[in-house]
Amino acid sequence: MAIDDPRSFFDEHWPGLRTVLEQAGPEAMVATILERPGDAERIALLRFMRQGMIMDDWEGKNLDTYLVVADTAIEWLSERAAASDSADREEFLGPLAELTFNVAADLADCWTGDGELRRADHFERAAEIAEQSVGLREELDKPHGSKALGWWALGYHQLRLDHTDAAVDSMERSLEHARRQAREDGEHDEIGSQAPFAVLIGAGYLGLARIADGEPSGPDLYAETLAAFRAQLADPERAGDAEFGIAQLQRVEEFLS
Repeated sequence: MAIDDPRSFFDEHWPGLRTVLEQAGPEAMVATILERPGDAERIALLRFMRQGMIMDDWEGKNLDTYLVVADTAIEWLSERAAASDSADREEFLGPLAELTFNVAADLADCWTGDGELRRADHFERAAEIAEQSVGLREELDKPHGSKALGWWALGYHQLRLDHTDAAVDSMERSLEHARRQAREDGEHDEIGSQAPFAVLIGAGYLGLARIADGEPSGPDLYAETLAAFRAQLADPERAGDAEFGIAQLQRVEEFLS
């Protein structure tokens, strides 16, 4: 049975799931989700569980516990997709593409205000998950903007693992998809004050990856991107995204220096 509002369904059940998580652990919480009577309910709870585990507060909150739940959710959705007829696979592949990106993004340490330390094994697992997300977005023929996000997530964790050559390749792919999306949307695809956020953040990360890889073009590209974001600070419609982009890029620059 379909659920009209999956997010509201999750919000309704999260307090009970949080209690199970805090009292019995992540395995028990996943078991509770998978005991739901239908796939639509299970998918809704697995799809939005990060809204509770990452965005909410709960006793013992940490990334390792989150990964236990996320890995089980990814495994279940993957198995259900593999066992489904071709006509029904997208019911599981769509949420799986969303979940894999979100988990990879959650394991990134680029978010301002997030003080939890990441270890190398977090980045390694996140790179694996992001690579799966890239493949799913291709298989589902997602829009270029969606593909740009997938390649960014993979490139980010490659960068944090010091796989700089691979990170440059991934970030180049991310930026190219962002530019294609901008052209489709009738927006500017070149770096400048009129460029959309996705193009500028993609260019900034590519600049950082090239700097880390020792490419001479890296510093200029990075500086050009920051200048474009700073020019947008004078535009009330773009200022919020510009501040967010500058803060994120400078945070990552500090990690890499």
